[in-house]
Amino acid sequence: MNPLDAIAIAAEVFAWLTLPIGIVLLSVGLARRSWSRRYASTKAVVAAVHEHEVTLRWFGDGGAVHEMRAEPSAQAAVVGDARTVWVHPGRPDEARIDDPAHDGRILTTLGWILTAAGAIAVVLSTVMPLL
Repeated sequence: MNPLDAIAIAAEVFAWLTLPIGIVLLSVGLARRSWSRRYASTKAVVAAVHEHEVTLRWFGDGGAVHEMRAEPSAQAAVVGDARTVWVHPGRPDEARIDDPAHDGRILTTLGWILTAAGAIAVVLSTVMPLL
């Protein structure tokens, strides 16, 4: 067995490990990112401030008033302050305080890296025995 055959076997094992994991991570990350694009930002008002929670209220579709309790942020919350919240159309009673634009970003990045590394390993495992 020459060294090129050994490299081809190692590349094939590496491809079997990275390519399927990368494809799964990539598909989950892209699905999560497409789900997070449906969120719409709206303004909420701080309705009450307690020691360990803040009550936020916002108007939904049709003029319905929605309310949620959240942890106080790093900024001092005062009654009457406006905050941006993100609401999903499928769940208008629940809101998010954090920006959903970052959802799935780590999964897609890691998925692209592992998929590309697996594809390169497939090419190496195919080409090395021919040399």
